[in-house]
Amino acid sequence: MSWDPGEAVSYARRHAHLHTTHFCARAVAAAINAGGVHIDSADARDFEYALTKAGFSQVYGEPVKGDIAVINPFSGSMYGHVCIYDGQGTWYSDFTQRSMYPGPGYRKAAPAFKIYRHP
Repeated sequence: MSWDPGEAVSYARRHAHLHTTHFCARAVAAAINAGGVHIDSADARDFEYALTKAGFSQVYGEPVKGDIAVINPFSGSMYGHVCIYDGQGTWYSDFTQRSMYPGPGYRKAAPAFKIYRHP
């Protein structure tokens, strides 16, 4: 099965909660798997390795549907965060987010992040 970012985003949207369950990496890994690419579940802080192992590469510029953001940890979150972009302005992890940064602590700290895309 080849990568289908639309199916990955659809899965993420259907399974998103209203509020975080604190399992962003598990939720995004499930969405990626639903999109046709096997990825090992990992903590958010280790997600970059899992993504590159699954064939994703870091990209720059505006995100597109199916892109994955890996956000660095900061003092308020020791694991960091991962989320998937729907191509229309919404990011999903274990919940529907208001922005790429999942909460006020992240928005205030604005830790570094990387965007990954599957070819």
